[in-house]
Parts: sequence; structure tokens; C-alpha cells
Amino acid sequence: MPDSRPGLSGRLVPPGRAVAPRPAVVAVFFALGATAGVWAARIPAIKAGLHLSAGTLGLVLLGPAIGSMLTMPVTGAVLATVPPRRVVQAGMLAVGTLLPLTTVAGSAWQLFAVLAGWGAGIGTVDVAMNTEAAAVQEHLGRTTMSSFHAAYSVGGLAGAGTGAIAAAAAISARVNFTAASALIGLAGFACAQAFASRPARPEGQQRRRQARWPAWSWTLACLALVAFGSFLAEGAASDWSAVYLHGSLGAPAAVAAVGYAVFSVAMVGGRLAGDRLTDWAGPARLLRASAGLASVSFLGALLAGRIGAGLAGFAMLGAGLSVVVPTVFTAASRLGLPGPNLALVTSTGYLGMLAGPALIGGLAEAVGLPAALGTLVAITAVTAVLAGAVKPRARAESTAGPVPAGALRSGN
Repeated sequence: MPDSRPGLSGRLVPPGRAVAPRPAVVAVFFALGATAGVWAARIPAIKAGLHLSAGTLGLVLLGPAIGSMLTMPVTGAVLATVPPRRVVQAGMLAVGTLLPLTTVAGSAWQLFAVLAGWGAGIGTVDVAMNTEAAAVQEHLGRTTMSSFHAAYSVGGLAGAGTGAIAAAAAISARVNFTAASALIGLAGFACAQAFASRPARPEGQQRRRQARWPAWSWTLACLALVAFGSFLAEGAASDWSAVYLHGSLGAPAAVAAVGYAVFSVAMVGGRLAGDRLTDWAGPARLLRASAGLASVSFLGALLAGRIGAGLAGFAMLGAGLSVVVPTVFTAASRLGLPGPNLALVTSTGYLGMLAGPALIGGLAEAVGLPAALGTLVAITAVTAVLAGAVKPRARAESTAGPVPAGALRSGN
């Protein structure tokens, strides 16, 4: 029997607080993903324009993650009193304005500063749109978080694809970014107008002074740890899959480049199916099974040491990780105020993405890249062990108010 999930009773949506239509939230997730995808596709042009070395580029690319991490906790606190609509719109304005400015930066430090500001806008939108997504999910009474994150992933693929087409057509990064930012920024801003005009606060917490910040609990700490590991593994797959396939397994460069593509496509597929699988199996069992499958499959691929096995391993890793973040975000949003909790979990995840490539690189220097990638096996195994943290609670641990009778059902 699948473990039961909570009855989505609107616990995060106070009476009278309207939530956005689901398509509007999907559109904002897609827009943010598309922005990131366009940027990723044109990084080589930015590097060539400023004549950056690989090492300098690596340091500059820390800007978006650092800007996001610094902004997310503040965004969570702001969401306690400011509606998601205004926060998302402010963030989309920053994202749309600053991306084209990367093409006028005259030095690595200027580029870093612009990217940090751009990342701050991304972090602001990220926390606010996930807060609204959690409220929409509760309001609809069925699992939808995975489909929202699938929209982000599809947006990333679409943005990267259009950026690649622009590059092939010899369209400058400045023109590309300006056109993309205008279209994506305006679309995201307009769709956010449908978001809630009141803050997302459970009843009984409006007067708590500490409601702007996440309240400590072991469950929230475990969720943050799982998010850290998932983002770390995703960042490692992005930065090291082609290097591993080409340098360690001898795959041709064109084949090696497919490594992250199969990872991304598998992640999109897993997220598109994630909502139904969560409703069928329950969040804890699904997370345990998907993380366990990813761990065993990727370990087998590393031990096999063949190109085909490597590609399959990255595909299974993407599929296994696909449901982790949506499931963790849903669980965090139900531990009291969604905004501060999601800010903590998201910023911790970004820290993992920031640390992952460097961690794998350092270990690779010491023990070789195949052994260093064994870290991802350990991370997914730990995720499977901690899967119980996403089980629905009869009472939120982080000082949430009384749960209405019948709002939650017990289960594994």
C-alpha cells in the first residue's frame, strides 16, 4: 500500500487569500528557467569578449550563486508581510534588466558584480514563486510541485536551445540577451500579476515576531541537508559529466557533450511524472526509491567504466534526482510559514551547487575523477536514508498553529 499523504486542506492559504491560477505559476517557472538557459548558452561569447581565462571565468561564475544565496533569506523574511506577487515582479525586473548588462561589463570584476545582482533577482523570484506554488498546491488539493519544477527545467532547455541558435546565426550576445530579457521579463512580470496579493501565512502565526525567519527543527535541518546534496549532485553532473566521459572513458567530444543532455532530459521526464508518482507512492517512499535507484545505478556505471554505462548512469542520476527538490520544497512549505522555510532550504541548496564542482575537482586531484564522482553515490544514498523527513506531519514542528481536524491523515 502506498503511504498516505496529507489531505491538502489549504492549511497554508488563509480564508480569503486567493492564489494564482496554475498556468500563471507554470509560466513564471518557465520564464526563470529560460533566463538561466539563455545565459548558459552564451557564456563562451562573454568569455571571449572579455578574454577571460578558464580560472577567472570560474570565479566570475560564482556571482549568480552568491547573489542568490545572500538574497534568499531576506526574501523569505519579506514574504511574511509582502505578497508573492510584488516580490516576483520586483525580482523579474532585476533579472530582465541586469542580464543584458553582462555584455557591457568591461572587466571580470564588473561582470562578477552584474552577475551577483542578476543572481539576487533570480534568488528573489525563486523563493517567491515556490512559496506561491506551495499555496497553489494546497489550494488545488493535489500534488503539483513537480510539474512546476518541470516547467523550470523545460524553460532551461528552451532558453539554451534558443541561445545556441542565436550563436550559430552569429547574433551577438548583447542582442540575444536584450531580446530574451525583454520577452521573458515582461512575460514573467505579467504572469506574476495573477499571483496572490496577500502574504502566505497560516492562521495563528500572524502575530509571532519570529515568523519572518524559519524556526529550528530537526526535520527542517534534514530537508536542508537533502536539498544541499541534490543541488551539489546536479552541479557536479553539469560541470563534470563531459569531463568524465571524455577524459576518463575516452568518449569523443561530441558524445561526451551528450552526458549532461541525457541527465537533463531524464530530470525533465521524472518531474513530469513526479506528481502522479508522489500521489501513488507517497512522498517518502518515492524519494527513498528514486534516490536509492540513482545511487545503485550510478555506482554500477562508475564500476563498469564504459561510455554507454556512463551515459546511462547520468540518465538514471537525473531521473532519481528529479523528484528530490519538489518533494523537499513541499515538505518545507508545510512546516509553518512557507516563505522563510523555503528560503532556508533553497539557499542551502544553492550552497551545495556552489560547493559541488569545487569539491569534486579537489577530490579528483587526490583520488581521480571516477572515485571523486563516487561522492554522488554517497549523496543519493544519504538522501534515501533521510527520506522520512518528507513524511507528512500531524503537526508542523516549526510552531505552526493547530491543524484543522481531518486536515492530515497518518501514514508512512
